[in-house]
Amino acid sequence: MGHGTGTYNAGLDATAAELMRYREQYRDGAIDSSINAQPVEVYLYYARHERTRENTDTRPAPDAPWVALGKRLRGRADDIIPVPRMHPVASKAARTADTSAPINGGWRAIRETGTVHELTSMKGHSKNTSSDNTEETLTDSTQCSKSASTPDPLLTDQERETTYRLLRVASWQVIFYLITTDMLGWFTASKTFAQIGYGPGVLVYTGFFLFAFAGGQMLWRVYMNVDSEEFPVRSYADLGERTYGPPAKFLLNSLQALQLMFNVGMFIVLQGQALAQIINFRFCYVVLNVFFALAGMLITQIRTIRNMAWFSTVNVFINLTIMLITAVGVGLYDPVPGQSGHRDLSEPIKLFGWVPPGTDWHTQVAACLLAVFSYGGAMIFVEFIAEMRRPADFWKAALCAQFLCYATYMFFGLFGYSMQGQYSAILPTVNIANIVLQGVTNIIGMFCVFATMSLYAHIGCKLIYRVILRGYFRAPPLTTRRGGVYWAATVLVYYCLAWALGSAIPNINDINVIIGAVCALQFTFTFPPLLLLGHWMQVDAAAGDIPWEPGMEPYSNRVDAWGDWSRWKRSMVRWWFFKLLLLVQFLASLTLAGLGIYSGVRTARQSYSLGATTAYSCRAPGQPLP
Repeated sequence: MGHGTGTYNAGLDATAAELMRYREQYRDGAIDSSINAQPVEVYLYYARHERTRENTDTRPAPDAPWVALGKRLRGRADDIIPVPRMHPVASKAARTADTSAPINGGWRAIRETGTVHELTSMKGHSKNTSSDNTEETLTDSTQCSKSASTPDPLLTDQERETTYRLLRVASWQVIFYLITTDMLGWFTASKTFAQIGYGPGVLVYTGFFLFAFAGGQMLWRVYMNVDSEEFPVRSYADLGERTYGPPAKFLLNSLQALQLMFNVGMFIVLQGQALAQIINFRFCYVVLNVFFALAGMLITQIRTIRNMAWFSTVNVFINLTIMLITAVGVGLYDPVPGQSGHRDLSEPIKLFGWVPPGTDWHTQVAACLLAVFSYGGAMIFVEFIAEMRRPADFWKAALCAQFLCYATYMFFGLFGYSMQGQYSAILPTVNIANIVLQGVTNIIGMFCVFATMSLYAHIGCKLIYRVILRGYFRAPPLTTRRGGVYWAATVLVYYCLAWALGSAIPNINDINVIIGAVCALQFTFTFPPLLLLGHWMQVDAAAGDIPWEPGMEPYSNRVDAWGDWSRWKRSMVRWWFFKLLLLVQFLASLTLAGLGIYSGVRTARQSYSLGATTAYSCRAPGQPLP
């Protein structure tokens, strides 16, 4: 008995350490440098098998935290479907393991059986599992430990498959809340309508809703065709590299890092403006921004994000509550003239069915870019899909979340513009001439914005750490002591740069336009059709090749190369009309991006010339002149 226990513990420690190394390297992207360098037929082969395994997987998705709480309150705790976890002893061993060692072996062997097993059962795993059952569950791990001294990998193929499954547990309902949290930004809607009128405002928000939904579905379709256990897709940049090569990955990673940093800078400025309004501009504005940057540095020192479903759910409902309170204030009280660039309210409220007379073209483009930024959430859609138990259900989450955002934009945009007209402002929560409602909406809103800012900063720092520090400078894993020091320095530099960017352009409207044109528009409207076009061309070109199967060398099955006209002809002829539409959408989005960048820069210059914006100033935007 003693010998068996010792063998079990030794195998458990070894396997747990290997599991943790696998999970760490999976998230860091360090498992295989060639994972994105395979031909499309290899990805298609394994993706078909992966989708088949997912379709035959009858396990229910784990309950979201709020669903589990509801079951507990109703006395149905035994019905809770928990998140699969490692055995407690294994988990403890894994936490103390050296996660910096590389994993031997590859991912290439296809698992034809489709069998999925868990290290712990889905129900009753904590109370009703005996030691005998535990040893039976981990039999493979115990046997694997006997060869731990050999160079062969400690994890069997089945255990690697199990670990891959443990990382994918989110239901489409959880993803719905995550997408809504990422996208929902109703603040700018009334300002958009004020700049272009009722008709164009409705057309712009409706049109961009349809294109944003289509863009998300394009990303989802490409993901479903190239993701598998053998070649997992972890980020937007992975799709780009598998379609257009390493330069595309570099471009996408750079733009994603830039957008996240601009977002954090914008949130710092937003927090500073809200607090300045609450205290009636009695403190230096730029120092308030420094305060929020320092607070964000402390929060973002946490190196892991867990249980985001709770935050997402609460944030969505709080966000909608703030919108309703603001709508009540907008309907009952006068606007604050300084927030919209007016000296007083002497002019009667003016409403226009079409573009207001005298509105120049770059102001109209800027209004469109505000709507673009409102739908700019596709940047991290791929990360959301990668966390799902059933990625095929992503379309439900995307449709529900994006339609909810569209409905809130239409409601508040039309209502706010109807109540305030040309006095509509980019920050409606401070555009209410009632100090109580201002305080309530801003204090609650500051909490939501601060939490979102910390989340974006965390994602941005992780991206920089994974791509730059680990990829080019061989920084240690985040689970090590040295990794913690590197992480702290990364967060410090990140917030300093975000504060510098935000304080340099403290006008929220200008920041929204520039971010929307440079980054948000690209990830949601420009890149998806380009990725789908390239993917379809590769798939159609491969249709004339010999079918690829495991054991064949990559590219050995091809009858021609991209240097031959025959391959280009196959890639373009099939469904040529739809491919042409994708190309037109890509070029149109690229044109709008160019116009938006020019418009944003010109609008920012006008703000500086009129004195409405001053970089690194103690005077907040919208603050009344002395």
